[in-house]
Amino acid sequence: MKRKRTRKRLRPNIFTNNKGFSLVESVVAIAVIGIVSVGVSTLFFSMSRVSKFSEQQLKRNAIIKVIKENVNNSIRKNTEIIGTSSKAPNTAGDELTDLPVEDLSGQDYPEYAFDLKLVGYTENNVRQYKVALKSRTGSANKFEFLFEIYR
Repeated sequence: MKRKRTRKRLRPNIFTNNKGFSLVESVVAIAVIGIVSVGVSTLFFSMSRVSKFSEQQLKRNAIIKVIKENVNNSIRKNTEIIGTSSKAPNTAGDELTDLPVEDLSGQDYPEYAFDLKLVGYTENNVRQYKVALKSRTGSANKFEFLFEIYR
């Protein structure tokens, strides 16, 4: 009988600890915070890389548009390519190298240059040009694309 009384007296006190956090609880909390923070920081850095890549792609696409407009304008009006003292090549195989990128309004892009080559003519006298866009900032990658100009 004495045994039951002791058990009843101890049971309510087992789950009620009014002293605060124990050492085990605080270690577990710190571990959980560490795991969550590693996941969040990894996500943050990967999103940062994706954002930078997207920004570079947008800028490259804008530069490509400027080059196409510039060459197209030069051919249609039979004038020099803006920012250079050269006209677009008329003979297949002719190539202009290391041309500066400048748009029709005069804004230049000093960190880029491009090579322009007339690949040939298709039916209906359509010119095919190959452009190699290069970065002058020391980046080794080069972006090449083809485009056609209808005269």
